[in-house]
Amino acid sequence: MTTRVHVRPASLADAPTLARLYREAYATNVELGFPSRAAEADRADLEAWIRETRVFVAVEGGKLVGSVRYRDQGKYNPESPEFGRLAVPPRARGRGIADTLLAFVEDRARRDGHDRLRLRTFAGHPFLPDVYRRRGYRDVRVRELEGAPFDVLHMYKSL
Repeated sequence: MTTRVHVRPASLADAPTLARLYREAYATNVELGFPSRAAEADRADLEAWIRETRVFVAVEGGKLVGSVRYRDQGKYNPESPEFGRLAVPPRARGRGIADTLLAFVEDRARRDGHDRLRLRTFAGHPFLPDVYRRRGYRDVRVRELEGAPFDVLHMYKSL
């Protein structure tokens, strides 16, 4: 029997569970040489994200199994909204949860009247850029980060 995954806005009560989920999900990137603040997220970090941006969670069988952050206002979207911090922990991968979250934010951007959605990911990552390219995202530019072990790949998708 397959359990249905649904997406809802995160609440402050989700913050402790989300902090664990992000640490688990981003540990893989750290092991691959792509450190991220999300790999060290704590309850206070998640509470701030929830207050300051739009965080959505994937729920399956009453448990949080994924999350994504969506920014559609303020300094982060000069031309179009952006998503980031897509997280599915290893125990929940391979079940389409990331696809569900991506489809959700793409639909949210469309409903908000946008014709593009942006993202930033690790340039040179062994699989993330290709995951997004398969979903129709296109490379825009690579921004070099001084002193960081990786650069940032900017991508967008026309909706």
